[in-house]
Amino acid sequence: MRKGIFVVFIPLLVGCATYEQPMPAEPSTGEIVEPSLEQKAVGEASLMTNQALKSYREGYVHATKHKAFAQSDVGAWSWKSNRTSIKYAIENSLIDCQKNNKKHEAEYPCKIINVDGKWAGER
Repeated sequence: MRKGIFVVFIPLLVGCATYEQPMPAEPSTGEIVEPSLEQKAVGEASLMTNQALKSYREGYVHATKHKAFAQSDVGAWSWKSNRTSIKYAIENSLIDCQKNNKKHEAEYPCKIINVDGKWAGER
C-alpha cells in the first residue's frame, strides 16, 4: 500500500516543478534597452500628499500673482504668493520647502513644480 501511494505521489511532485518562461530575444540593433521607468506625473497628479493637493486647490490656485509651488521627491512642499516678483516667489517657496525637507534635502532636493499657475515644463 505504501508503495502505491509513493508511486502516485512522485509524479504529482514532479508536475509541480516551476516553469521558467523564456526571455525575449535581445534587439538586433545592438542598442541597450533600459527598463521602462514610470513617467513622472504632471499637473495636480504630481502633488504627492493629500495635504499638498488640498492646499494647492484651496489656496494656491486662488492666490495672487507671483506665486510658486515647490516640492521634493519625498513629499515635502511649500508655496508662496503675493511676492513682488517671480524670482522672490521661487526663492521663498524653495527656502520654506527646504525647511520642511531637512532630513532629505541632500538626496531629494526641493524643486519648483509650478510658477504663476503653470506647471514645470509648460513655461
